Parts: sequence; C-alpha cells; structure tokens
Amino acid sequence: MAEAVAKKDKNVLYFIIYCIIAALGWIIPPVAPITPEGMHLLGIFVAAIFGWSVTSEVWPSFLTFLLIPFTGLADLAAVMAASWGSDTGFFMILIMIFVAFMESTGTTSYVAAYLLTRKILLGHPWRLIFMIFLVAWVLSTLCGNMPGMFITWGFIYKICGILGYKPFDKFANLMVFGVAAMGGLSLSTAPWHGNALVILNAYMASSGTTINYVHYLAYTIPVGIFSILGFLLLCKFLFRLDVSRLQNLDPNVFDEEDRTLTTERLIALVSLLVLILALVIPSLLPKDNIVAVISAKMGLSLKAAALFVVLSLIRVDGKQIFNFGQLASRGVPWNMMVMVIGILTFVALLGKPEAGISAFLGAVFTPMFQDVSVIVLFILVLLITVFLTNFMINMVVAVIMISATLPIAASLGVDPLQIVYLITVSCTIAFMLPASSAASCVLFANTEWVRAKDVYTYAVPTIILMAIVALLWNLVIFMF
Repeated sequence: MAEAVAKKDKNVLYFIIYCIIAALGWIIPPVAPITPEGMHLLGIFVAAIFGWSVTSEVWPSFLTFLLIPFTGLADLAAVMAASWGSDTGFFMILIMIFVAFMESTGTTSYVAAYLLTRKILLGHPWRLIFMIFLVAWVLSTLCGNMPGMFITWGFIYKICGILGYKPFDKFANLMVFGVAAMGGLSLSTAPWHGNALVILNAYMASSGTTINYVHYLAYTIPVGIFSILGFLLLCKFLFRLDVSRLQNLDPNVFDEEDRTLTTERLIALVSLLVLILALVIPSLLPKDNIVAVISAKMGLSLKAAALFVVLSLIRVDGKQIFNFGQLASRGVPWNMMVMVIGILTFVALLGKPEAGISAFLGAVFTPMFQDVSVIVLFILVLLITVFLTNFMINMVVAVIMISATLPIAASLGVDPLQIVYLITVSCTIAFMLPASSAASCVLFANTEWVRAKDVYTYAVPTIILMAIVALLWNLVIFMF
C-alpha cells in the first residue's frame, strides 16, 4: 500500500516537472533561425523525453498529444495523421499481432530450441549471441528494422524464459538493446532500402554521379559484421555479461514438443517468409514495374493485412489458427504503442522548415568545417553527424551534413562518395534518445524488458564503437 502511494506521489512530481519543462518552450525567447513554434516543440520534446525516462505510465504520451496542437506547427488532424493514422504506426500494431501469432503456435519456442541445440552453437554462448544479432541485422536490413526487431525479440524472450532470465536482468537488457542497435544500423546497409535509398538517391540526383551499389555494400556489410563483433567485445569485457547459463545449457531441457515442426509452426514460418519477401522484393524492382507499383500503393500495413486475410482462412484439424481478435487482445502492449506513436509525431515535426531547428543546426555546425585538414574533416563529420542524429531525424541530419561538407571535400581533393558513405552510415548510429531513430523509438517504448537508464548506460559505449568502426572501414575501403 505504502509503495503504491509513493509511486503515485512520484508521478505527481514527475507531472509537475514535465509541465515546467514544456512551459519553458513558451517562456524562453527563440534563437534565430529557430521560430517560436520550434521553441514550443522543443519544450514539449524535452519534457516528453523526461517523462518517458522516469515512468512507464502512458500519461507523458497522452500529455504530449494534448500539447502539440498548441505549438502552431500542426493541428489535431496533422498530429493524428503523423501518429495514429500513419502507415508506420498501423504496421507496428499489425507486426505485434503477427509476433503474437508466432508465439501462440509455438513457433518462437521451436526456433529458440532449434538455435540452442545446434552443435556449432551448443556450449559456445558467444557464437549463439553473435547469431542472434546477425539474424536481427539481416532481418532488419531485408524487411525493415521494426519487423526485424520484433521478430528477433520474440525469440529472445523465449530464450530468456528457457534460461531463467527475467526482464531487466543484464542478459535480457543487453540482448534487447543489441537487437535495437543492429536494427538502427540496418537502415544504412542496403542501398536500395531504408535511409540509404533516400540519401544516396538524393545525392545522385543533385550531383549527376552514379553510385556503384556493390562498392557501397563492400563498405556497409563489413561495418555491420565488425559492429556485431565489437558489441560482443563490449558485452564481454566492459558490460561483464555472464553467459554461464548458455555455456552450461542442457539440451535435454527441451522436450519433444519444443523440437517438433508442427503444421501450425510450418504455416507460421512460411507466412514469415512471405512477409519478408513482400517487403524486400519490390525494393529490388524498377519503380515502374507492376509489382513495385502495387507494393507502393499497399505500403507496409496492407501487405500485413493481406497476409492476415489468408491466415484467417486457414484451418488445421478444423480449427482456425489465426484468430485476429484474440491475438490483438494479448499481442499489443498498448503502453508501448502509445509511446511509440508519440515519438513518431516528433519525428514528423522536428525537421519541418517552419520550426527552424534544422536551419539553426546547419548555421551552427557548417563554419566548423572551414580550413581543416582531411583527417580532421572526417573526424568532425563523424562526430557531428553522430551527435546530431541522436537528437533529430536521421535524413535531415544527412542533408545538412552533405550540404555543409561536400564543398570542403572538393577543395581538399577528397572523393565526395567517401563523405557520402560515412554520413549515410553515421546517421543511423542513433539510439541514445527515444526520438533518435525508429529503432530507438521502439527500444525505449519496450518498458517491459528494458529501462531508459539501462539504454543510456549501454548506448554511449556502443555508439562510440560503431562510429569508430564506420570511420576506420571508410578509410580502408577508399584506400583501394
């Protein structure tokens, strides 16, 4: 009883602090070119980050929705379109339901048992952890970071249950965080997908230069592999992750049912493959191809919805295997979803020209690149890009940095692609704050498994590691 009262009192205090921080956006005079509307948004943004960091309750998200229409940047209809009415928001709900379907059929148990009993992995915990992060990175690269993360998290939850790990245990924390880190990095891996598609195409359109996708992949794939290996080193030597339960795992802990590929599990795995192909194949086709055209009209949500239609019609032994109502009622963590939707709203608004935030950052950082050496230029590009991308929209950061640095690179005789590659990858090393990236968005919202303070603890060393990997491999790949 006393604990409940103390929690209530803390939430009242947090609410007061939230309101004070948000009010500062109306009190503090704007610094040009930030507009008054931009200052209003920044006040709410900082307040929301505070609220999300100190409590897992939904009130910071709802209070954020309440205040944003008063910033002058978006009315209620625009806020709803950027959040609850967005394709991304709806798709997240559907992918959570799909993960619940895999759980209900025992597919996650089957995959977890399969991974944990492979001879090449059994008794080699670091190999298994590497495999988990590799799967997360590949899935996120192929079908988008959110489905890749949610699917891999489903496997991790099951593995944690088998090994006796609980939410917020260090093993669970690092696995959940590591998957999000790989999900964020995946946005820059494939030149035909995610942030890389937009940034590289924008550069090619403005410069008239054609980028060799094989050469780009020769940069991003090693960055991904080295980042996974580097994160394992952090887990072992810096975070001191205890993997003894994996080391001593008895394969007999799995009964015959866990290892059996039933009809329902086969259907679930096939449907997962179909969903991945539906997300991947259109991005590999010309834009005027009929499949690509239909895919663009369907977006993300309708592809999942079409799959759900088919699954709803399938019966095994006379029983429906996909009951949307039941799966939706238990598969969607609404506290998490409300927070994610709130973050998506900020993502849509922070880069608006009317806010003036992007112009302000460009004006502050552009002069730093004047009269510097080549190596100093690369270090500054890396540091500033990584810093900015953890506070605002990745692609906005990329546009600011490319515009500011390419003229300097040309005067120093630096291949402009070297700068473009570095910025494209660096602007996806973003998981320090809830609005840093889509991966960070769902990571911070996953309050049932990881706390904000844990993310902050693991994020700084991981960001530094990935940034160093991106820079060093950039220097190597352009030497040959």
